[in-house]
Amino acid sequence: MLALVLVLVAAPAEDLAAKLRHLEVAGSAEAPAPSPDGTRVAFVTTLFGSRQAGSMPIEGGYPTQLTDEPGGVLAVRYSPDAKQLVALVRRGETRRLLLLDDEGGPPAELDAAPGDQLPGGFTRDGHRFVYAVVDGGKVALKQLALDTRKSTEVAPPPPAAGAAAAPLASQPVTEALAGISLLGPPTPDGRSIVAQVRRGDDETLVLVDLGTARGEVLTPHAGRARFRFPRWNSDGRTLYVLTDQGRERMGVDSIVIASKVRKTVYAPPQEVEAYAISEDGHRLAVAAQQEGETIFSLLELPSLRAQPLPQPLGGALGPALAASESPLVWNRSGDKIFFSWRLADDTTDVWMFRMGYGTPMRLTHSPRPGLGRGAIPRPTLARVVGADGREVVSWLWRPEGTGKPRVAVLVSATPTRPLFDKRIAALNFAGFAVLAVNAPLPEAEQAALKYLRAAPDLDGRKPLLLDFDAAAPVADASEWSGVVVGAEPGRHKGLPTIELTADLERLVAFAREKLK
Repeated sequence: MLALVLVLVAAPAEDLAAKLRHLEVAGSAEAPAPSPDGTRVAFVTTLFGSRQAGSMPIEGGYPTQLTDEPGGVLAVRYSPDAKQLVALVRRGETRRLLLLDDEGGPPAELDAAPGDQLPGGFTRDGHRFVYAVVDGGKVALKQLALDTRKSTEVAPPPPAAGAAAAPLASQPVTEALAGISLLGPPTPDGRSIVAQVRRGDDETLVLVDLGTARGEVLTPHAGRARFRFPRWNSDGRTLYVLTDQGRERMGVDSIVIASKVRKTVYAPPQEVEAYAISEDGHRLAVAAQQEGETIFSLLELPSLRAQPLPQPLGGALGPALAASESPLVWNRSGDKIFFSWRLADDTTDVWMFRMGYGTPMRLTHSPRPGLGRGAIPRPTLARVVGADGREVVSWLWRPEGTGKPRVAVLVSATPTRPLFDKRIAALNFAGFAVLAVNAPLPEAEQAALKYLRAAPDLDGRKPLLLDFDAAAPVADASEWSGVVVGAEPGRHKGLPTIELTADLERLVAFAREKLK
C-alpha cells in the first residue's frame, strides 16, 4: 500500500519533469535569407542545439549546418554569387562576422581586429562587403574585397587626388557614425551606404560616401523618432524606411536622396512591424499588428493598389534577431517572400509566400518531441480594465484540469502577444495560470490585481510577478509573493527575487515555493 501511495505522489512530478524536458528541446527556425539564384534558403535554427546557421533547398530537404558557435548566431545572408555567406555571431559580449561557404566548410573570421562588428552588406556586383567595427568609442568603416579577402578602412582621399569639395552639411565618417547601431545596405551602385545612429532615445539615418569618407544626415527632425530597416529602390535615388516620425505608429516612408524630401508611403491605423520592397521597386509587402497577431498586405507602387496575399495560420511575424535584418524578405526575382512565423501552440518556423499560390508554404518543421497537437495551452483574451476605465489588452493562459489555479502576472516593456512562450507553457504545465497585461507599470500592476480579485475561476492571492525584461519596479511589494526577472535583479525591493535565464525547472521550482 505504501509503495502504491509513493507511486501516485511521484507520478505528477515525473510527468512535469518530462514535459519540461520536452519544452527545453522544442526547436525554432527563423531569420530566413534566400540565395540570389533562388535555389536555397539560409536561416538561424536550434535544430543543432543552440542557435546556428543552416541552409536547405527551397523545395525541401534536411538543413546543412553551417556554423558551430558556442555563443550562437544572430543572422546569416548570402553573397550575390550564392556560394558564400556572411554570418553575424555572438562571441562573449561582442558580435563578430564570419565568412561561410554553402557546403558547410570551416568558417573564416572576416576581420581579426578587436571590437563589435556590424554587417553592412554586399555590393550588387558581389565584389565587396561593407561592414563597421566599433571598439570603445572608435568606429572604423571597412570594405572587404571578396576575391582577395583583403580588408581596407574607408578613409578620405589624399589631397593630391583632387577630390571634389564635400557638401557643407557633411561630416568626417568617424563623427557621422558616432553612436552607430546598424549599418547598411549599400546603394545599388556601391558608392555609398546608409547607417542608423542613436543619440540617447533618438534615431536618425546617415548616408556615408565611401569615396570621400564623409557622412550626411538623411532624416533631420525635431524630437524623438525611430528609423528602422532602410532599403533602397533599384535606381538608388529613393530610400524606404520604417519610421514613426510625425505620427504615433510606425509606417513606411520614402526619402528622395537628392532633396532629402520624405513622404509617407503607407501608414495604416495599425502598427507596421515590417515591410519589404521587391527588387524592381514595384511591390510593397507589409506586416502590421492587429489584436496581437500579424496581418500581411501586398501593394503595388506607386498606386498602392492592393493585391491578394494569403494569410498563414493565426500568429505573428517572427522578430529580427539582429537589428540590421528585416523580418520580411523578397527573393531577387520577386516571386517569393520569406519570413518566420510564430504560433500560439507550435514552434517558430520559416514560411514562404509564392506569388500566385493560394496558401503560404511552411518550409521548416522544427522538432517538438513529446508535445503533440493540443499539448501547448492557447491563450484567451482577458477583459482587464485600467485605471481610466478603458480595457487594457491582456492575455490569459490557463492550465488544463485545474479548478482555481494560482496566478503569475507577466508585465513587459513591449506588448506581450498571444504566442508560444516556453516560460509560460512551463508554468501552465506546473498548474499555474499566467496573465499578461499590456500596460506600463504601475498601471499594469493595479489593473492585474483588480482583475484577479474579481475573477471567480482564479486564485488571485498574492500572485507571482514575471518581469523578464525589466519593465519597472512595482509600487506595492506587499501585494506580490515574489518576482522573476531577466535582468537587473535589484529593481524590486522587498520581494523574493529569482533571476531567470532559460532554466525552466528553476522557474517552476520558484513558482511552487512562492505560490504554495
